[in-house]
Formats: sequence, structure tokens, C-alpha cells
Amino acid sequence: MKKRIAKGHDKKNLIPERSWKSFVKLALFLYLFILAIQLIKKASGGIAPDAKQFIFSNLSPLKAIAAGWFSTSVAQSSGAVSSIAISFVGNGLIDLPTAVYILIGASMGTTITALIIGLITVTSKRKDFRHGFEIALCYSIYSFFLVFIVFLLEYFFAFFSRLSLYLAILFEGNFSYLKVPDVVDIITAPITQSLIGFDNVLVTFVIAFLILIFALKYISRAIVEVLGGEVKAKIFINDYFDSPIKAYLIGVILTAIVFSSSITISLLVPLAVSGLIGLRRSIPFILGADLGTFTDTFLVSLIVGETSAIAAAFSYALFAIIGAMIFLPNTNFLFRATKFTSKKLIKISRKKALYVLLLFVLIPLGIIVFF
Repeated sequence: MKKRIAKGHDKKNLIPERSWKSFVKLALFLYLFILAIQLIKKASGGIAPDAKQFIFSNLSPLKAIAAGWFSTSVAQSSGAVSSIAISFVGNGLIDLPTAVYILIGASMGTTITALIIGLITVTSKRKDFRHGFEIALCYSIYSFFLVFIVFLLEYFFAFFSRLSLYLAILFEGNFSYLKVPDVVDIITAPITQSLIGFDNVLVTFVIAFLILIFALKYISRAIVEVLGGEVKAKIFINDYFDSPIKAYLIGVILTAIVFSSSITISLLVPLAVSGLIGLRRSIPFILGADLGTFTDTFLVSLIVGETSAIAAAFSYALFAIIGAMIFLPNTNFLFRATKFTSKKLIKISRKKALYVLLLFVLIPLGIIVFF
């Protein structure tokens, strides 16, 4: 028999109250999560600095896409790769169409961080692992379709090169001195700078992954606790993800603030594992995050101050805008494509997810080497 709730009480009294300790714990785990990703990005950049010139020289459109894809996969930062491409086009080392192709590849490569997060997230059930990994898988599938569409538009019509250059000319010279601080870099710099000082890059990687695994293990619990328990957490998700447009805007704003879609989209993985959010409601947020990541690229172009650099940055934003125009009204397509890939095509498990991750890196590398 069901127990009756005593008179004078209601369901709200059954929900755990939030305390300042809950917020402190969440802030700590979020900081560790961001710190780990920043360490991985910075350590990756020190592996082969001389390879940048080799990769970006004399590129065909296909190789340029593969170079952007592979470089971003290794560095786990589309911002880092796009910054290099924008600096190069601003300095005349590469032309604008080549930069556009590199940025197309970078938009694909940036999805690897979410795939890694989905792979290493600790779960007790295979179903929970699948739910978390599907968030990352959806981001990759969306990026794959978008890369294909964007490539065709650029290759046959030079759509992004022409439109972005037109937009850049309108704004030429107006923002070259604008500087907005990178919030993530500011809060992590004291620790990352000391750890990056190690001569052994592998040590930094190991430290970063240990921090990442620890943070991921507890971050979902902290989020639930801050939201007042599982019941209130589900209410919060329903309130803020109750419409595609609202979820999309949240994705844009949050990603613009932290300068990284890798961070914001990866944060959905533990929420999905905990059952707080499903794939269908996550898709508009993913589309929004794809646009939000434009902020750091745009700021780099403003500092470079060249029309071609600003044009390259505008093209990066146009990719995401085109993606939203196509897929935001058709989120069900991405949902079905992800579920089909996860359940039918690869029948996802942790071992098969690792194969997906390896293929994700080997495919662009193969294009660079053999084409």
C-alpha cells in the first residue's frame, strides 16, 4: 500500500533542499572538468608545433578539410586550429577558400572531445553508457551532414568565401582593437601554466585525464544536488529545454560565454547518463552550441584586423547558421539517424565506441597521407 503524506506536508517537502555546499561542489567539479580539457588542449599543442606549416601548405580542398579535421582531433580545440587558419589567411600564407575548407574540417574535428567524454564516462549499465555516448554521436553525425552540405556549397558556388568576404568588407577596420577576455583561460591559467611547464607532455596528458575522469564521476551527482534532487532536476530540464528555440538559445549563450562547444556539449553527457535529459531535447542545444563556438574565432580575427581574417571567421559562423536553418526544424531526422547508428548500425558498446573514436582520427589522416 502507498504511504499517505501526513497532513500539512506536500511533495515539495520531500525534495532535498539546496545548500551552499551543493553549489561549491558543483563549481569545483565544473572547474576541474574545464581545467582538464584546457590541459589536454594546451599539451596537445606542444606535441609537434612544426607540423602546422607542413599540414597547411599546398592543400587541395579535400586535404584542407582533412587537415582541419585531423588537427582539431589531435588538439581537441577547433578554436586553436581555426585561430591558426585565420592568422595564416590574415598574413597571406593561405587564401580565403583554403581557410574556409580548413574551418569546415575543424567543425568536424571538434566533436571528438564529446566522443572521448562519452567513452570514458563511468556507468553501471550499458543502457546508461549508450545514452551518454549518443549525445556525442549525434554531434558527430550532425557535423558530418553539415560538412557535406557546406563543402558542396563552397566547392561549386564559393558560397561562403563570397558571402563572408562581403560581410567582412562591411565591418572592415571597425573592430580590430576590440578585446574580450577569455574567461576559461583566465580561471585556469595559474594551474595550466605551471603544469604545461613539464618537459614531458605525456605526464601532462595523464594528469589531465585523471582529473577529467574524477570530475566526470561526480559532476552529474553535483548537478542533481544543486537542482534540489532528481525531481527538481527533471523540472529544471523541462523548464529550460521545453522548446527547441529556447534550448537552441541556451546553447548559443552558454557556449559563447565559455568559448568552447566541446565543454558545453560534453556537459550533456553526464546529464544523459543520469537520465536527466534525453537525446531528442539535447539536439537543439547542440545546434546552438555549434554557433556559440564562433566567439573565440571572431575575436582572433578582430585582433588580426585583416579583412580576409574577419571573412574567414564569418564563414565559420555561417556554417552553424546554415546548420540551424536546415536541422532545427528537422531535429527528428538527427534523432533517428543517431538512434539508427547507435542501435542498428554499430550496436554501441564501450569497445565499439573506441573503434568509432579511432576511425574518427584515422579517416582524415588517411586522406592527408594517401590523397
